Amino acid sequence: MEKTTIREYAVDDYDRVMAFLERVTTLSHIEEELFENSILIERDGRIVGMISYEIFRGRALIRYFIFDKDVQEEEIVTMYGRFFQKLKERGIRQIFVIISKDIVAELFSDLGFVEFNKDEFFLTEQNIYETKYRDSMVMCYTIET
Repeated sequence: MEKTTIREYAVDDYDRVMAFLERVTTLSHIEEELFENSILIERDGRIVGMISYEIFRGRALIRYFIFDKDVQEEEIVTMYGRFFQKLKERGIRQIFVIISKDIVAELFSDLGFVEFNKDEFFLTEQNIYETKYRDSMVMCYTIET
């Protein structure tokens, strides 16, 4: 029987996280500095799912939300719940995600995210319209206190 755990990233996970992300063909660059802000789904010693974020302007921006096709919906929901709890503990109240595919927008909508006005969304000091994400959708979730 497979053993699945959902937990925060630990330094010992580095090689397994790298192996997991290297299997993702759509990633052109792996940002290792995001690992410490991650919640993982581990099955039998292999990472099969991950959500990570970075903090900008006191808010969280989801950077990786990746999972294998065989990950169960309840595992994703549990990972997502742990992710929210970690952000809540850090005092983060708003979470943003930049989305380029409709199916992903639907998933985040199901998780409670709503579309955010891109006129008011900045990455570093640039409005999103001035970045490579200009054609993407921005969604936001506000954590209840």
